[in-house]
Amino acid sequence: MDYEKQKDEVTALESIYNEEEFSYHEENGQFNCKMNIFLNLPENYHLKYKDLRQKTGSVQEVQISYLPPLTLHVTLPKDYPSVSPPSFILCSSWLRSVVLSKLCKKLDLLWKNNKQEILFTWMEFLQDETLKSLKIKNYLDMDHIYTSYKITLEKLQNLQADKETDEPNKQCNSKVSKKNAIAKKNAKRKAIDKRAILNNPIGTNPIQVLVDYNENRKQIEFKKNFYTCNICFTDKSGEHCTQFLPCNHIFCKDCIKGYFEVKIKDGSVMNICCPEEKCKFEATPGQIKDLVSSELFSKYDSLLLNTTLDTMMDIIYCPRRNCQYPVTRDPDEHVATCPVCQYSFCVYCKMVYHGVEPCKISSAEEQQLVKEYQSASNERKAELEKRYGKKRLQIIIENALSKNWINDNSRNCPHCKTAIEKSDGCNKMTCSHCGTYFCWLCNARLNPEAPYLHFRSSESTCYNMLYHGMIPDEPDDDDDFDPYAEYLGYYHDDEYFSEYSSDEYSSDEEYYTGEEYHN
Repeated sequence: MDYEKQKDEVTALESIYNEEEFSYHEENGQFNCKMNIFLNLPENYHLKYKDLRQKTGSVQEVQISYLPPLTLHVTLPKDYPSVSPPSFILCSSWLRSVVLSKLCKKLDLLWKNNKQEILFTWMEFLQDETLKSLKIKNYLDMDHIYTSYKITLEKLQNLQADKETDEPNKQCNSKVSKKNAIAKKNAKRKAIDKRAILNNPIGTNPIQVLVDYNENRKQIEFKKNFYTCNICFTDKSGEHCTQFLPCNHIFCKDCIKGYFEVKIKDGSVMNICCPEEKCKFEATPGQIKDLVSSELFSKYDSLLLNTTLDTMMDIIYCPRRNCQYPVTRDPDEHVATCPVCQYSFCVYCKMVYHGVEPCKISSAEEQQLVKEYQSASNERKAELEKRYGKKRLQIIIENALSKNWINDNSRNCPHCKTAIEKSDGCNKMTCSHCGTYFCWLCNARLNPEAPYLHFRSSESTCYNMLYHGMIPDEPDDDDDFDPYAEYLGYYHDDEYFSEYSSDEYSSDEEYYTGEEYHN
């Protein structure tokens, strides 16, 4: 009769709970059951711990979402449930044996009040009422377990030293101290139920055990659920999704894999952020490794290393093409030496080290250097002066300004290329070096026999522009001189008056321009 009830009970529990929560095996007609009880923790639950021996030490806190399950090992007697209760052992990695003993008493009380199939009632109680019955609310106090761990760790660390150290003068404790210690130990044993087991290996950090379990459990629970990818808007199981932390944005692995591949192929390996709009949290190298191929991850790893080295002010690459080894440089030194190829080079121009001589500057670089120096901050100017020399920079800037002024205010003679400055007068120019006539406006060579035809011909681009750009001076009241007389063909003096027009003019005629006669 009892066997049938036991068989029905374990079969019912097997149908209610999954394999992780409930399992059993039968041996010689006796059922042995294992039950893992997962507690539901409130939101923002956390651990608190400190070494109780350090009164001034600060309390540490760690937020968790999952705790390792309580494990209940049960053996069903042959006369259960008609006569005897199940025999059990209750284990935990985060509750002290004294606290677990209280839960054992609660289980005994439940049996006493029911005296029937009790396994389901025990599991429901442990799952829903454990924290409440132990008056554990918003956090779990791990002070005692953590302190015990620290004491045990120190004993283990000192054990070898104690064995090797000769202690001839070490005195035994007094008889009174021994009696007090034995009395305290016996009292503590009486308070602990033999069925309550703290399952934490000696020398193992209990806090780290809980943190590791919490992270692993998060992954397990994540894979069980379904999520909508924020890129392709497809619902997929957590097993086919990835989550960015700590923003918790979720995307399917196919979308993120493509996203990572594009970033790596483009060389954008720094700050690969969550693709959610305006999110600045970055993907972890482990997350990238899980999704891309090994070849692509190797490229990512290499690019990330090089990019990181590039941002380090004390790292510079060997300039030799067949080396390119990262070299550590002293910020106060101008020279660096590659440890691989032994090449000593200037940290600024990357050429062979040239001692106190300034770095060479090409003519193409001078204009850019002048612009950079003129717009640079005081710190940057100091760096440039350190590299090129302050006096040398001043000479370069003065020469560049002179060249710019000449380019803006002069024209080159179309024959001998001499720079000609126009300070005043009309746009018909005469080279002071070779005597060539040319137009200031279009730089065309003018007919030496008739240079003004260029400005009188309607087919010319400079037609009627002999005085273009020239602001004539205000004439004096007594001055009868007409500044346009030469151009128009008029000339006045006391004895002679001449007039001609462009229609009547020919190259064979004699005319007078006010400067000289032309034949």
